[in-house]
Amino acid sequence: MIDTIIFDFDGTLANTNQMIINSFRHIYNCFLEEDCSEEYIMSTFGEPLELTLRRDFGKFPFEEVIGAYKNYQRDRFNDEVTLYDTVEETLKYLKSKNIKLGIATSRMKRSTLLALENFKIAAYFDAVVSADDVTKHKPDKEPLIKAINDLKSTTDRTLYVGDSKFDLECAINASATPVLVGWQSNSRELAEKYNIKHVLDKMWDLTKLI
Repeated sequence: MIDTIIFDFDGTLANTNQMIINSFRHIYNCFLEEDCSEEYIMSTFGEPLELTLRRDFGKFPFEEVIGAYKNYQRDRFNDEVTLYDTVEETLKYLKSKNIKLGIATSRMKRSTLLALENFKIAAYFDAVVSADDVTKHKPDKEPLIKAINDLKSTTDRTLYVGDSKFDLECAINASATPVLVGWQSNSRELAEKYNIKHVLDKMWDLTKLI
């Protein structure tokens, strides 16, 4: 019986895709004086930001790079980022059914908590595990296992909802049930590659799985 649902954040609960793409292009132009393909940027979705930036901008001071990235987003987040369709009503319904809810994200803690507060959904979650809470990151199982433990649940009773290969592999590595959101451009490809049984057309479809 499923009594626990844990979510990724970016691309799963909130549509941050275009803002992230624009942010990467901004710092590529600033530091490397070149453009970066949308396909490449999207392939990094689900990876911790620090890991991506250190790999791609290793010859520059990290604090300068991440500072430019964050500054670009600071005045744009509230205007450019929205929750996906039926997210809030789904969370409200699941909470009313006493489903344990958590987040396991590669986003940093401070920005995750700020985003949850901005969208007024923070109260639905009893566990929030972010990149700075773990030493190993998705696709490793550590973030998901920590969230499950924080919720005093077990892997066999847990769904992990995400949008990227990192999320699916994390769920599989943790022996939890992976659930894929179906609203990304590569969702069908991922579903086939990982043989995902549960693919959501909208977040409300989760209510049929509990």
